[in-house]
Amino acid sequence: MEQQGPRGPQAPGPGRSNPPAQEAIPVPVPIAPPKPNGPIQKSLVRITATSVEPDYKAPWNAGALERGVGAGFVISGNRIMTNAHVVANSRYLTVERDGDPNKYPAKVQFIANDCDLAVIKVSAPDFFKNMLPLQLGAIPSLESTVSAYGYPIGGERMSVTTGIVSRIDFQLYTHSSVDQHLAIQISAQINPGNSGGPV
Repeated sequence: MEQQGPRGPQAPGPGRSNPPAQEAIPVPVPIAPPKPNGPIQKSLVRITATSVEPDYKAPWNAGALERGVGAGFVISGNRIMTNAHVVANSRYLTVERDGDPNKYPAKVQFIANDCDLAVIKVSAPDFFKNMLPLQLGAIPSLESTVSAYGYPIGGERMSVTTGIVSRIDFQLYTHSSVDQHLAIQISAQINPGNSGGPV
């Protein structure tokens, strides 16, 4: 860089040197979520539950049938994991694969209301053809990037939202309000219909 003197430009004097050029700081590039038709889409399922909410004050009264939609994902052993509140009190369950218009009947195999988890089974032998079971991962670190998958607002197509892990804590689960369990708060947008989907 030239110095401006009273008689015009001057070269740097003895002992002076041009300041070194600053190096650019690399900016980390966020990892894009899996594209459609990727492994997640071959594991995600849409669950429709027809249920009756019991009346604990008047158990002799038959409640009205209610229909709700949630998500689930295939795990080992040709099983599907979802949230307990998706299938609780269900009278009839159907499961759909992405891109398949058929509705497959399903039954609850295990349910744990305290941690809001359930495992359901589909008896149709061809249901799990070309499906990929997901492996349960480790606890993510704070501020790590995560993606949430499901069928919010009862949509027919898979939805993906991305955010970060904003808090890791132990809290009472809303579904049971009995025991404290690990709770991971994320900033990704979650709506009814995302319940049971993988993160």
